[in-house]
Amino acid sequence: MSDSLRKISDMTALMQRYCSMREYCANDIRKKLKTRGCEPDETEVVIKKLIEDRFIDEERYCTAFVRDKSSLSGWGARKIEFALRNRGLDGEVIKAALESLDSEAGGKVLERVVKRKFEELKKRRVKSDEDNVKIRERVIRFALTRGFTYEDILKVINKTMANFEAGKRE
Repeated sequence: MSDSLRKISDMTALMQRYCSMREYCANDIRKKLKTRGCEPDETEVVIKKLIEDRFIDEERYCTAFVRDKSSLSGWGARKIEFALRNRGLDGEVIKAALESLDSEAGGKVLERVVKRKFEELKKRRVKSDEDNVKIRERVIRFALTRGFTYEDILKVINKTMANFEAGKRE
């Protein structure tokens, strides 16, 4: 067996072990193989074999990514979409995965993110109405960086601020 074929075989086995532990997209595997010194043509052979054997599946990867980033990291749909596009995934696959994202669950994630940030900032500043305006602006900017839409943020922040002003912390 030539050195190139042996290297391809070894790298395929290694990447199969990685893929069996968690989901990877082709771009992730490409980066891993590059750091291990694989040539581009060897990399493509390994990736093709992983796809054929269903170790790499873009739809499965996108679905898992959307679920994890939404529920665990508190990301909104826009940030998730941007991250998936940066990984070189197909737009249709991304769109299908984002449709699986429950809008009600996304709203709860946004509420949790806004409430936590609002409480954090409120502990630091408790003085005047001007501080409330500044806190509101900071929470809005924070939620925007998490990938939520401005309209959704306004709905949640108005409700959250009203609850805090009324003295109840749900």
